[in-house]
Amino acid sequence: MSGYSIKVPPESRHAIREAASIVRLTLEKKQGSSSLYLPIIEMLEFTLPKLDNEFNFEVLPKSVMQSNHGLTIPEQKTIMLREDVYERALDGCGRDRMTAAHELGHYILHSNLEITLARTNEELRPFEDSEWQANCFGGEILMPYTKKDLLKGKAPQEIADLCGVSLEAATYQSKFFR
Repeated sequence: MSGYSIKVPPESRHAIREAASIVRLTLEKKQGSSSLYLPIIEMLEFTLPKLDNEFNFEVLPKSVMQSNHGLTIPEQKTIMLREDVYERALDGCGRDRMTAAHELGHYILHSNLEITLARTNEELRPFEDSEWQANCFGGEILMPYTKKDLLKGKAPQEIADLCGVSLEAATYQSKFFR
């Protein structure tokens, strides 16, 4: 997707958390690993294609992607990352890892929807906003509630280091571990 908020069927944080948990467990089981740090790029490149043979993961140059860091085209079962974002995510940059997880959120949550790109001036409620849902999924898959006992009480910087996310993302997500 493109960063534009699109009205989608409502999903609660709890429902998105459950979806992220199932996806994470499935990917971990297929890869044979269950550490706190989820290797999101490796999951997109190697693990997800083994689970869904129609899935496409593409890394495209900035000249093609332009200002888009990532795009998901659910009807084509495709996630695209801009090359510089991909490289930084591979190097462990939290913000770029979150971009990859966010795009996976669009893929998982919005693949079976008939979405029209009719943008509206109406104020979307967060749980009906495609971008909020994908951000929520990204946070939940990279800093899972299922591992809250390992994360609760830790400073946001420690969560960021353990989970490979930005300090901003860790600070926000840590509110949900209480």
